[in-house]
Amino acid sequence: MIEFICNSLENTQKAAKYLSQFAEVGRCFSLFGDLGYGKTTLAKYLIKSLNPSIQDVTSPTFTIVQTYHSVIAEIWHIDCYRLKSTSEFYELGLDEALGNCIMIIEWPEIIEELLPLNSIKINFLVENKTRKLQIHFPDIMPSSSIK
Repeated sequence: MIEFICNSLENTQKAAKYLSQFAEVGRCFSLFGDLGYGKTTLAKYLIKSLNPSIQDVTSPTFTIVQTYHSVIAEIWHIDCYRLKSTSEFYELGLDEALGNCIMIIEWPEIIEELLPLNSIKINFLVENKTRKLQIHFPDIMPSSSIK
């Protein structure tokens, strides 16, 4: 596990830049944390790290998914907050992205058992007014690739 202190937008941007080095086809970044802890902000910076020409990154809270282009792969930014079950995930065709693109998933708890084995789990915490990101890498990633 790696931890970032993210009490500023600049620190959150640095965390996103760090995470971008692990982006690849089939990679999933799963963002766990309470409302207002910075999941969407991190997702926006991660998307912009993968394609700096993107001007506007919008929250997928109401649309459930937003897609973006990058040179590595298409990016699917998904918000599962309004999903009631894994069957809704399938009904919306979101499973098509698993393994075929870079996925950034907010509120992944409802579909956690569907997440790829190579998912990077990011926990957003607030302790003593300090915002922290705890990044958990999958066991299948070689430790030499984690810097």
